[in-house]
Amino acid sequence: MNIAILKTGLFPDAETVTKALEQLADSAPAVIHDTTDTNLTDAHWDRILDDLLIADRVIVI
Repeated sequence: MNIAILKTGLFPDAETVTKALEQLADSAPAVIHDTTDTNLTDAHWDRILDDLLIADRVIVI
Protein backbone atom coordinates (compact mmCIF):
# COMPACT_ATOMS: atom_id res chain seq x y z
CA MET A 1 0.00 0.00 0.00
CA ASN A 2 1.44 3.36 -1.05
CA ILE A 3 0.72 6.25 1.29
CA ALA A 4 1.03 9.95 0.52
CA ILE A 5 1.15 12.30 3.49
CA LEU A 6 0.60 16.03 3.06
CA LYS A 7 1.65 18.34 5.86
CA THR A 8 -0.61 21.36 5.45
CA GLY A 9 -0.41 23.08 8.81
CA LEU A 10 -4.18 22.78 9.24
CA PHE A 11 -4.17 20.05 11.88
CA PRO A 12 -3.66 21.39 15.45
CA ASP A 13 -1.84 18.31 16.82
CA ALA A 14 0.24 17.63 13.74
CA GLU A 15 3.40 16.75 15.70
CA THR A 16 1.84 13.71 17.35
CA VAL A 17 0.26 12.50 14.14
CA THR A 18 3.49 13.09 12.20
CA LYS A 19 5.49 10.98 14.66
CA ALA A 20 2.99 8.13 14.31
CA LEU A 21 3.02 8.39 10.53
CA GLU A 22 6.82 8.38 10.42
CA GLN A 23 6.74 5.06 12.28
CA LEU A 24 4.20 3.80 9.75
CA ALA A 25 6.48 4.93 6.93
CA ASP A 26 9.13 2.53 8.23
CA SER A 27 6.88 -0.45 7.48
CA ALA A 28 4.88 0.76 4.46
CA PRO A 29 5.90 2.74 1.38
CA ALA A 30 5.07 6.33 2.29
CA VAL A 31 6.12 9.74 1.11
CA ILE A 32 5.71 12.89 3.19
CA HIS A 33 5.35 16.30 1.52
CA ASP A 34 5.46 19.54 3.47
CA THR A 35 3.14 21.86 1.56
CA THR A 36 3.69 24.69 4.05
CA ASP A 37 7.05 25.42 2.44
CA THR A 38 6.69 28.73 0.60
CA ASN A 39 9.57 27.89 -1.76
CA LEU A 40 7.84 25.02 -3.59
CA THR A 41 8.36 25.23 -7.33
CA ASP A 42 6.16 23.91 -10.11
CA ALA A 43 8.45 20.86 -10.27
CA HIS A 44 7.81 20.19 -6.56
CA TRP A 45 4.04 20.43 -7.07
CA ASP A 46 4.27 18.12 -10.08
CA ARG A 47 6.06 15.54 -7.90
CA ILE A 48 3.42 15.92 -5.17
CA LEU A 49 0.62 15.38 -7.70
CA ASP A 50 2.38 12.32 -9.14
CA ASP A 51 2.69 10.84 -5.64
CA LEU A 52 -0.98 11.55 -4.93
CA LEU A 53 -2.08 9.83 -8.13
CA ILE A 54 -0.22 6.60 -7.34
CA ALA A 55 -1.09 6.56 -3.65
CA ASP A 56 -3.56 4.03 -2.24
CA ARG A 57 -4.14 6.30 0.76
CA VAL A 58 -3.73 10.06 1.21
CA ILE A 59 -3.39 11.50 4.69
CA VAL A 60 -3.62 15.25 5.23
CA ILE A 61 -2.31 16.73 8.46
